[in-house]
Amino acid sequence: MYVADTGSDRLYELLSQAVRESALLEAALERETRALSTRDVDALQQAVAAKHQAVENLERISQEQGALLRSGGFALDARGMESFLQTWDQEGRIRPLWGKLQDSMERCRRHNQVNGGLVQTQQHQVQQALQILRGEDTRTEVYDPRGRTVASSASRPISQA
Repeated sequence: MYVADTGSDRLYELLSQAVRESALLEAALERETRALSTRDVDALQQAVAAKHQAVENLERISQEQGALLRSGGFALDARGMESFLQTWDQEGRIRPLWGKLQDSMERCRRHNQVNGGLVQTQQHQVQQALQILRGEDTRTEVYDPRGRTVASSASRPISQA
């Protein structure tokens, strides 16, 4: 029972650390969103550095958590964690942390998707601007009467505009 208690205590500590790091990751992703929206390069670099540090810390914690689960004979997946919780979390103190971490990581995933969309949109805008400046054929998508997208060409070098 001593080994289980030690493992349970250590998992509690690891999940507590992971919850703190995930909150830092969320904050960094929110700062990244603001920096992308305002095109603030300095703020973006700071947010990316903070995001990178939080991700590294979460990866380290996750590896240690995996080793702890493996040493107890549990699988390294959601079922393994559920088995661990059923077996060794009799007081119910670890499960709330696990839930908090899962919720936070889901919010991080959504923030990251939003940020990826912002980056993609901005890249598209830059590409279009460069094509216009180079006088290249810029095709834009418009909708036909049936609602399907159709490429429309409005090709005129900027020097002819």
